[in-house]
Amino acid sequence: MRRRPLLTGALMLMAAGAVTRAVGVVYRIVIVRWAGPEALGLFQMVMPVFRLASTVATLRLPVALTRVTADGLAKGDLVQVQKARRLTAVMIAVLTLLTTGAVIAMAPFLAHRFLTDPRTERLIMLLPLAFIPSALTGIFRGFAEGRQNMKSTAAGQVAEQLVRVPVVFALLSHWASRGVEYLSAALVIGLGVGETVGLITAMALSGWWSWSRTVRGPGARRASEAVADGRRGRGGASRRLAPGPVFLVFDQLKIARSLLAVSLPLWLATLINTAAQMINVSLIPRRLLAAGFSMGEATELYGQLTGMVMPLLYMPMLLVFPVATVLTPAIADAAASGRITAARRQFAKAVGGSLAVGLLTAAVCLGFPVAIPGVLYGMPDIAPLVRIVGLAAPFAFTGSIFASVLYALGRTNLLLANFVLTTVVRLVLIYYWTADPGLGAAGALWAINADYALTAVLNGWAAFRFLRRP
Repeated sequence: MRRRPLLTGALMLMAAGAVTRAVGVVYRIVIVRWAGPEALGLFQMVMPVFRLASTVATLRLPVALTRVTADGLAKGDLVQVQKARRLTAVMIAVLTLLTTGAVIAMAPFLAHRFLTDPRTERLIMLLPLAFIPSALTGIFRGFAEGRQNMKSTAAGQVAEQLVRVPVVFALLSHWASRGVEYLSAALVIGLGVGETVGLITAMALSGWWSWSRTVRGPGARRASEAVADGRRGRGGASRRLAPGPVFLVFDQLKIARSLLAVSLPLWLATLINTAAQMINVSLIPRRLLAAGFSMGEATELYGQLTGMVMPLLYMPMLLVFPVATVLTPAIADAAASGRITAARRQFAKAVGGSLAVGLLTAAVCLGFPVAIPGVLYGMPDIAPLVRIVGLAAPFAFTGSIFASVLYALGRTNLLLANFVLTTVVRLVLIYYWTADPGLGAAGALWAINADYALTAVLNGWAAFRFLRRP
């Protein structure tokens, strides 16, 4: 019975992923053929800013909330869960407000001084439409996933795509004659509408409101008091502390520490990753210029690399991402309950499945490098990049499983250290290999492959080592 939530959640996310990937493939095909590589390149340039804003606005607290919720429910500590989710909601709301002001204020600097194309300023100004609902959605999805309820995440993914795609198509049709800037703006606005629908879906299906009513009931209070009494010990220290202001402040600080202990190392790793992506936005086109390409060619090549080739690696993730998502609360629950054998069994199945999907993806990319981009984008000339990206699949897919296990075990400091190392290696390789006229965009892709491989080896070794311990 304990394995049913894991299997049900994985299948639910897998079905949702199949729908969203199918819609996403059609969406990307139309975008490439209708908006063109240059508009796609401008959109891809501001996406790291979107991810950075979302990261700063959430501090990766939704992942911490997932772990704390799973741990609290496994121990029967409903008070811990209730306080953690309330504090997470307040912190994310405040951080989102501050981040919005910072992004709007820094838009001219980012567009004119940091990014290689000043046309991105308007797109950056539009980004709050997307990252505000994205950050708020994390509150509800983090809580739901901690309860191993994947309904909110699965339905939200489908709803986002089903609304986003027609909105973008309508805007592209309406602005078809207005130029590249308007076409790229249509992509950002569509992203914002999709994220807003995802937020509404998460609020409706996460179980946030019904759980609030349940936890206030007499049964929940008795269970929480029993946990609290157990923590005070069996001896004479049974006197209850009055919930005065000072006590409440320190109590909230304790919950905040438990959340931040998980989220901050992960946040720093994500922040470094997003900062590295922003550096890539500036670095890759500049190194392509150094290799002899023009500004327009560099923008198009960047759009091909990040908007056409890399998504080929992410499409098969619909079979791996759901397992990685449900594995974090499942392993956390098993570890908190002392069922380490069950955790090892779940881990082994997840790694085996992700490796099989990765090897199959690599075989398809190596066997049909011309047909895949020819059918999808009408651009068979990017076949050499398709071959290269296929080699990253086994490492990328198993790496996501290793990271989920380390999240569940609270080893976020180790994840951060490994991530810093691999990111530095990737940026150094991008700097030298992309400027090579014989490599160009392929050099950047080889550097990304090296990052995936090194990350999988380091995190995989750590995950195996920690799960071997009794």
